Amino acid sequence: MKKLLLAFVPALLFAACGHDHAHGASDHPLGGMWVQDTGSDTKGFGLEFDTKGSACNYHTAPRADGSHDHGHGTYTFDAATKAVTVKCKLLGDGKADSWAGTLGTGVLELTGGADKVTLKPGKIAGH
Repeated sequence: MKKLLLAFVPALLFAACGHDHAHGASDHPLGGMWVQDTGSDTKGFGLEFDTKGSACNYHTAPRADGSHDHGHGTYTFDAATKAVTVKCKLLGDGKADSWAGTLGTGVLELTGGADKVTLKPGKIAGH
């Protein structure tokens, strides 16, 4: 019995760690965390999509002390055309709150007003 339990525990741990249930990651093309590519070492914001609904959450770019804020919005995704719309203040107050773009291979490009952002799959520190 003890050997059976010891064989089962690693498999259970692997299954639990191999899939991000908390944030809706899945086989959905928008699953997981998308992080702004700033083109430099500067860290940008992060965006997560609830792939079972239409909600999204964003994490603002980190401050000097490493802290950041969170916000919420909604999104649409057209699987046939890969078109994405996002309704939230990704860049904060005074910037666009409506974004539209296209999901490419490993990249999500969104435009809101005069601003354009590029996101790639990644992780936000502390999450």
